[in-house]
Amino acid sequence: MKCKPIWMMPVLGVLLVASWGAVWADTSDVKGPGTITSFSPTPQTRFEVGGDPYGVHTGNSSDLTNPDPQTLRFEVHQGDHAWYDSSSVDRTEINSAVTIPAGTPINLSYQFMAEPNGPSGSLVNTSWFNVVGQFHSDDWATSSALGHSIATSPPFAFQLAGDHLQVVARYCPTGLDPSNGAGNVKNLTLWTDPNPIQTGVYHNIQVQANFSNDSNGYLAVSIDGNQVVNYHGPLGYGVGTDWEYGMYRSSAPETSAVDYRNVILTYGSAATAPIQPSTPTTPTTPRSE
Repeated sequence: MKCKPIWMMPVLGVLLVASWGAVWADTSDVKGPGTITSFSPTPQTRFEVGGDPYGVHTGNSSDLTNPDPQTLRFEVHQGDHAWYDSSSVDRTEINSAVTIPAGTPINLSYQFMAEPNGPSGSLVNTSWFNVVGQFHSDDWATSSALGHSIATSPPFAFQLAGDHLQVVARYCPTGLDPSNGAGNVKNLTLWTDPNPIQTGVYHNIQVQANFSNDSNGYLAVSIDGNQVVNYHGPLGYGVGTDWEYGMYRSSAPETSAVDYRNVILTYGSAATAPIQPSTPTTPTTPRSE
């Protein structure tokens, strides 16, 4: 079965985001402990998380709240989408204005909670894609290199498959078009939780990655202290990435909410190399997008 692309931002959205001006990372950067400052829920404004600027991508200011200095809550209703989205998607999300160069070690940690929205504390999710955290590729740089505008699916994403958390990854060789529908992207489903996600409690997330689309790439993911992904191989599209989080889904009737707290992002010399367990992750067979 062909993997459906989960990033479908139109070219207009890519241009608007890029027009804010990308901030290239100091690859030895160290940030504070995820403190949120100058908070604003208004679309196309910015605030800071751990000292990094983030842009607000939502269609409804009331969907993004800041319960305390370390926490952001993202709520999504059917029909809520960013100014560049079509009506086929719902989105309440923020994206970092810092582009981390390809080949840079990245360390990301945070706590994540899915709020119950179904009977007996369950999670109802009828979307055919539902992204709850992603490193997105620098489409502006790739568009410039290829000479035409493109939109891509993220080279790494947490997503909800029904009520199960899932980790997916993608890569494309340098020089080939990684855009949705071009047929050059390899899709990897690296892990799907066999159990439904426990709602109403925070889960500790740890991600270590290097977005290098050759043998230097790697991705390690731990949840609640248990390593669920240990992938070594090509990752990404040969350009920089930025961290984006919240909820981005195909439009669905149910109201959903997720919470993130203590988001800490480091990169370069400040990020540690992944611990190598004895057994690496075996992903599903790569498939062309």
